Amino acid sequence: MKKYELTENIKEMYDITLYQIRALIDIPQKNIKAGDLGGYIQHEDNLSHEGTCWVFDYARVYGDAKIFDNARVYGNAKVYGDALVYGSAKVFGNAHVYGKAEVHGNARVHGNARVFGKAYVYGKAQVFGNAEVYGVAGVYENAKISGQSVLIGGDWTINPISILGSVHHIAQCDTDKIRIGCKILTFDEWLQYYQQIGRKNLYTDMQIKEYKIIIDAIININKIS
Repeated sequence: MKKYELTENIKEMYDITLYQIRALIDIPQKNIKAGDLGGYIQHEDNLSHEGTCWVFDYARVYGDAKIFDNARVYGNAKVYGDALVYGSAKVFGNAHVYGKAEVHGNARVHGNARVFGKAYVYGKAQVFGNAEVYGVAGVYENAKISGQSVLIGGDWTINPISILGSVHHIAQCDTDKIRIGCKILTFDEWLQYYQQIGRKNLYTDMQIKEYKIIIDAIININKIS
């Protein structure tokens, strides 16, 4: 059974036509009644008829992007390219998720944040403010990424990369150094000693894995030129 239809209300964007959706059934989990209007999509492949996923407000989903499971996209958010938003994830505000990026679990991407490339955000992670996550970066568990900018190719813009992990704060504090908690090491030193340092600080195996993913993400971002 289809849960929505494409209406004649359209938005032209570049050379793409987007259609506003209208609910055909009640979706109580999202406080949607049959007949309610939603956001805009390019075609029905963008929004699954299964689950409670929905596009609200002025949000736009297009290209080969897919929203499914119980995810929601709302506000002025855009999801496009080959991006996937699923699970119970939320993308809202003026956030953009695109490229081959994935947002899932209970993750949140909002504010003016951008998640793109092959980046993925999941678990209870949040990306917000003017933060950017891209390349092959991964953000998960209870990590939070915010701020005004990122580091690209070793050249500082406004703020360094700053991530709130599940135990300690992580920040790039030089072009080749990372601070986790109070400890500052070079990229190579973190790659060599992260497990030893994690165990010394009583990290769980999952927390050690989380911090390794973040260390790798920061290093990979610095390889972008």
